[in-house]
Amino acid sequence: MPEISPQLLDVLRDIGMDHPDPEVPLHAKLIATIERLGPGATFGQRLAAIRFDFNWELNDAGKVFAKAKADHEHYLDAETVRLRAGSEKMSRVEGEQIVRARDKAYELRLQFLLAEQRERAMRNFLLTIQSALDNHRTDRADWRAADTEHRVSGT
Repeated sequence: MPEISPQLLDVLRDIGMDHPDPEVPLHAKLIATIERLGPGATFGQRLAAIRFDFNWELNDAGKVFAKAKADHEHYLDAETVRLRAGSEKMSRVEGEQIVRARDKAYELRLQFLLAEQRERAMRNFLLTIQSALDNHRTDRADWRAADTEHRVSGT
């Protein structure tokens, strides 16, 4: 595993990545973004760049989530229809319950739930980044106001 410099680790901790893993593609992408910006980048510049990169990853996670959900629903529907078309008469609910008890349905459901959770966690992280960026902007505005006050009052 590639070594992450202590300075880069500090920057990553500032944005909420306490345990970055360069082997995880998203982490590697965010690490590369921060390295590309260089040590002179402001906190706001780092947050904006990370938000931009992260948004593309969120888009991909949304696609994975949608496909996992569609795969799960398609499997349930197709197998339920197949069961009901057989010789034994059963209700749609009975057929669906039998299909849901299958290992493949479990695996598809698990993939769907994991993809949903990843997408949700990524959305929450994106909101956290936005909140941090808003706080940074407020701090900068406060500093400018204090500098202006200092210049006007001469203190």
